[in-house]
Amino acid sequence: MNSGLDKISVIEVGKLDSEYYFQSLLEQAYSKWLLSGSDIERLQYECLNLLAYKTERFNAGDSSSIRIEKAQDIMTSNLFTISLWLKTYTNPDDAVTALQNETISEIYQKGRGRIDIMLASAKTIHARLLQQLVDTPNVFYSSTIDGGIKGFFKLYYPDFTAHEIHITADYPTFNPMPKLAGIEFIQAYLNCLYYENLFCSHFAAADIHHLLCGYVEDYKEHLINIYEPVLLAALCCTIAGTDLKCLDITEYGATHLYHQFTDMLQNEIATTIQNATAKLIRAFECPQGLIQYIQNGLPVIITKVQVAAREKTLDQIFILPSFPENKPKIIMPFGYKMDDEQYRKIIEEIAECRYAADKVAIIKEHIHSLADLEDVLLDAGLTGEEIKTILQELALPEIAALSKRYMSMADMDTFDLREQEQLLRNNLHDFIVALPQNRQDAIAKAREAIQEK
Repeated sequence: MNSGLDKISVIEVGKLDSEYYFQSLLEQAYSKWLLSGSDIERLQYECLNLLAYKTERFNAGDSSSIRIEKAQDIMTSNLFTISLWLKTYTNPDDAVTALQNETISEIYQKGRGRIDIMLASAKTIHARLLQQLVDTPNVFYSSTIDGGIKGFFKLYYPDFTAHEIHITADYPTFNPMPKLAGIEFIQAYLNCLYYENLFCSHFAAADIHHLLCGYVEDYKEHLINIYEPVLLAALCCTIAGTDLKCLDITEYGATHLYHQFTDMLQNEIATTIQNATAKLIRAFECPQGLIQYIQNGLPVIITKVQVAAREKTLDQIFILPSFPENKPKIIMPFGYKMDDEQYRKIIEEIAECRYAADKVAIIKEHIHSLADLEDVLLDAGLTGEEIKTILQELALPEIAALSKRYMSMADMDTFDLREQEQLLRNNLHDFIVALPQNRQDAIAKAREAIQEK
């Protein structure tokens, strides 16, 4: 009679290594007296025989010479394939029984057949995934999911390197990936991406884009997961009662959520988010696989909100959409440069002047483009005080354009600047910070809006 109880495993499942499953299973089975010393010796001998056979195949019939590194690679591939089959047993004790009753070669062949099935499944998932990709400029998202995965299928060689991935899989999933290898990793990775994209497919690409711009405006070059902010925004909209489809919490909704979560106990925050998740799942009629994926990652969302509520940083959680395309733009032409001979004569004339006022007068008379002015500031051998005197004669947009070009450089980039460029950068900084705050703010806004032409 079936008692309805699961069979208790002698093997401690928590001590089994997901990446090196076969090896850890042997260690556990031996320590628990499920396998004897003679069993281990037999299995090791059969593994070596399998390696000899695979090596001969790799060398097209010649087993006399092979690099040690390659032989180790083939052995790792064999053990990975054996592990794939042993993992099909729900109870690891049953996997040990299979090792007692079957040869390593037989188990390897079953594992090799499983690889073919997993490959076919992964290709199917990838094809579906490509049909629902978010239209986003993020370079890591598109290059990994499209080109990277295709690269894996092209390079994967299960007969001799079944454990290898070949690609970096730069784009991160929200739910953490287990430590896996080969096709097992790719299949799990694609499953995560599939469910994340299935959820994101409920929203317009433009709304996702504007939400991510609110997270970080130049997210195109950032290694971020798209699903997390979309899920969090959707949950916040659901709780605040704002427009879910547009992922717009709104300032009113963010303020409401801030006060609501700040006044809640930790368990109340968890319950509120869980209830919003259930409502969200019903609204989108999510399939079971997606429901499970959302719920698996929910503890991370809950903890993030709980910590933010405790530390009074909820304003960093409630991301509002940003519309950079609506920001004012200033087209700033640096202009054409004058003839080289004419420019050289002006530089010589400036060098002959003793007083800064005379140098400024020459510049005002002959220099009529920002491009030439920039060159003069760099080439005329001006002192810091002389540069500041010239800067005082410039209009706000011109100061903003120069500061955009020089002051926006990262500190590490300044090591590549020549001495006069460093001088100009430092004097620009000193000149701007000495201005009244309203002038500094105006320059900062102009600098953001400037587009060089």
